[in-house]
Amino acid sequence: MFSPLKRLWVLTRDLVIQVETQSKHARNARQDTDIDWTTMGVLTLAALILSILEYYGSSTHWKSLEPLVGLFSDDPAATLGAIFADRYYGRLARLTYWSGTTFLGYFVIPALFITLIMKHRLRDFGMKLEGALTHWKIYVGLYVLVLPFVIAVAFHPSFQRTYPFYQAADRSLLDFFAWQIVYAAQFFALEFFYRGFLIHGLKARLGIYAIFVSTIPYCMIHFGKPLPETVGAILAGIALGLLSLYTRSIWMGVAIHISVAVTMDITSLAVQGRLPFFQ
Repeated sequence: MFSPLKRLWVLTRDLVIQVETQSKHARNARQDTDIDWTTMGVLTLAALILSILEYYGSSTHWKSLEPLVGLFSDDPAATLGAIFADRYYGRLARLTYWSGTTFLGYFVIPALFITLIMKHRLRDFGMKLEGALTHWKIYVGLYVLVLPFVIAVAFHPSFQRTYPFYQAADRSLLDFFAWQIVYAAQFFALEFFYRGFLIHGLKARLGIYAIFVSTIPYCMIHFGKPLPETVGAILAGIALGLLSLYTRSIWMGVAIHISVAVTMDITSLAVQGRLPFFQ
């Protein structure tokens, strides 16, 4: 009965020992007076990205595009208003802005930093595809574990008010799937930033504790959401961080994150009788 849990514990223990040993060797290879530019760069860039996204990355910050649009439009406010304040698809456009800025901040900028400044390969930061499906059973198990909780909270009014973020997702199949594509793009970027860039960028210096450093801002971006989801983000951040180190890939983490998010939207719509599939 307990053999799967025992095996999981052994795998986790062995992973911690392996990562800590590698981190110790990396630290010992450095001179005491050496400045760890990699750790400084990763943490500083992460703080800068999080700050920019806080002030310019929300779906309500689309007006910050006016200077850019003004380069080719005489009336940038009117041009943007026609898109982001549209009666039918303005909300989707605003959420696309949010997803786009998230993708830029969480993926494009760190990826450029890794390749151009650090001179490393993206595959060394969780982007490798080889063997990504090797441990698929673990991720399926996590999904099955989370599913009952998703179904349970779907009946709570605060959950129904929150999900889907795009409230018109029930209007048509086009609305639903367009939103899921927009949603998935930011989840990929999110996984790369927290489970790729931060964890793999800090593991040489911080070892296994890179997971817990990355979990702090990951939890904080859930502030304002229902409390169970915010607390759950702590557990998810640790679990997905361990798996990222174990598999050296973020791809199955991306898959489970998207799967859970889609399930949350579907269950929320289902209990409200708003599923577009049956309209």
